[in-house]
Amino acid sequence: MPDRETLEALFRQHGYTDFTWIDPKKIVVAHWVRMKCRFGCDEYGRTATCPPNVPSVEECREFFNDYSEAAVFHFAKSVENPEDRHDWTLSISRKLLELEREVFISGHRKAFLLFMDSCHLCPECAGTKADCRNPEGARPTPEAMGVDVFGTARQYGLPIEVLGDYSDTMNRYAFLLVE
Repeated sequence: MPDRETLEALFRQHGYTDFTWIDPKKIVVAHWVRMKCRFGCDEYGRTATCPPNVPSVEECREFFNDYSEAAVFHFAKSVENPEDRHDWTLSISRKLLELEREVFISGHRKAFLLFMDSCHLCPECAGTKADCRNPEGARPTPEAMGVDVFGTARQYGLPIEVLGDYSDTMNRYAFLLVE
């Protein structure tokens, strides 16, 4: 069982104060989320960390059952241009990868991060995991792993709503799984 107090000190050291501990076994995983990826996202099949280049929904559900703790990091922002979110989330993803590494080095060998947005670590994705130019840093989103982020956030009382306009404040979530 992870030492939450030590991990929370590490989170704060990295500037993260808006997080919630959840039980990974209660993460809502659903096939409809994958269908939204497949039939609603232009990155489907184009990136190494998006479907179909990720495990099946059932494998994802089993993956979450391998963990006893997860920290869900909350980030809120509004943007005028929808594409502006990528620079913002890329910056956060890079910093969260540093945190994941420190959590790993501190003795949590199973530490694994799920980005809050598509990977975007490289200016142009190679398209497959085999050709990925940053395999040690590439991470999927919760949605790519079949996670119903809305359902999961709501069961823990976290703010999240469907936005009517990109100028509305987004509530985005990154997940750090630890054991």
